Amino acid sequence: MKNFLILITLFICLGINAQETETTNPDLPDYSADKLTLNEEDNIILLEGNVNFKTTFLELENAEKLLWNRNTHEILVTGLKTFTVDGSVVLSEKVDKKILKYKIGDRVAYLE
Repeated sequence: MKNFLILITLFICLGINAQETETTNPDLPDYSADKLTLNEEDNIILLEGNVNFKTTFLELENAEKLLWNRNTHEILVTGLKTFTVDGSVVLSEKVDKKILKYKIGDRVAYLE
């Protein structure tokens, strides 16, 4: 009887540990563009023309090009028109520097 109870307890413990929980990243971006090109080998997405890209920290509107490395979560944006950083700073046509680098999930974006 003891062996039977130990066996049942063991199966219950194994069953609990075997269950997988689905993890989601709340900072996955919403995006749109006129043209999307996916390089499956390198896991890179190229968005071109009227690019809109939004995360919880950064929002871009009407950029010319966005290169998104989905392995490293880094984006490189050229031809910026309007963007918002952390919901408070909005820059537009007056921006002298037109290249933005950002790693999704970070709290810092770089203008070059």
